[in-house]
Amino acid sequence: MKQIFVAFLVATILFSCKQPNKTDVTYSISGKLAGTKKGDAIVLQKLLMNAKADTALVDKDGNFTFKGEVSEPTAAAVFTQEALQQDLVPLTLFIEKGNTTVSGDKSAMNLAQVIGGKSNEDLQKFQDVMQGYYKKMKPLGDSMRILYDAKNTGAVQNLQRQYLQLQQQQKSDVIKLAKAYPKSYASAFFMYQFNSYNADLNAVETAYNNLDGTMQQSFFGKKLKGIADALKATGIGGQAPDFTLQTPDNKSVALSSLKGKYVLVDFWASWCGPCRQENPNVVKAFNQFKDKNFTILGVSLDEDKSAWQQAIIKDNLTWGHVSDLKGWGSKVAAQYSVQAIPANFLLDAQGKIIAKDLRGEELTNKLNEILK
Repeated sequence: MKQIFVAFLVATILFSCKQPNKTDVTYSISGKLAGTKKGDAIVLQKLLMNAKADTALVDKDGNFTFKGEVSEPTAAAVFTQEALQQDLVPLTLFIEKGNTTVSGDKSAMNLAQVIGGKSNEDLQKFQDVMQGYYKKMKPLGDSMRILYDAKNTGAVQNLQRQYLQLQQQQKSDVIKLAKAYPKSYASAFFMYQFNSYNADLNAVETAYNNLDGTMQQSFFGKKLKGIADALKATGIGGQAPDFTLQTPDNKSVALSSLKGKYVLVDFWASWCGPCRQENPNVVKAFNQFKDKNFTILGVSLDEDKSAWQQAIIKDNLTWGHVSDLKGWGSKVAAQYSVQAIPANFLLDAQGKIIAKDLRGEELTNKLNEILK
């Protein structure tokens, strides 16, 4: 279950805020967790970007309560500050109309019982499937770590194949369950989660089309549609969406201003380890082809301007750089359906996408092919 919750948290940074409207309904979430004491803080965090966390204090009887309004059943995480610090998996539930109760133990909040609401009933069906596979996958993961430390590469690879097979079976079963419940908010939720990193347009569109019309208009349904639209807009052969962002010295640069050259639009960030590891390969390609009608436009998902500037200098990235310093809230990242970095798009002189996500020698080989 832990791996899917990590995906939930990553996905939240891509979401946009939702304004209250006239259809808001009142909810109440009350609960009791063994191991808590009076004054302990329980946190309710909606899985929406920039949503403020709600905190409730445990009373003398060990109870806590949240109350508020939502416009539709809304996915959220419930956790204690202590559990968060210990890297324990929080409880995932839907905030929805009416009364919901939570009971369990603070040391295993993800296994707490949730009673109340149709969406939470449906969510439990999905969690049962996830938990079943987790029980099979966790021992494999534990064994792989031991064998890796022992440098038993062959055994690790064998277990990796088994693990990946279980992951595929898990995904298949979740998709079947979503198809069986097309009117469920839980289906929309899980279909977004399982496709938020999917570059397969057909799979994303199938997941969206399997949802009922009402669910297609739900928060997660719209986000799923957004992935499909972005994949269409940034597929190989399509015209790269134009954008304008600021350079480190606050000058505006539009992607369209580089037309006439082959351009690598490179999404990265100073805090991204894999990006920094890949940078020497990008530097090598730039130096080899910069005099052959080729350039790079780095798009940073940083929030700290100083860290961004220092990384540019340290890694010797001597091409153009832009950012809105909004991190994963970057509209350009969403525009290009960038779900993970490093990510890049190679454009021809007319601004059409001719390749994506070129790494290491792949980038050099592709540039050698087209810039003879």
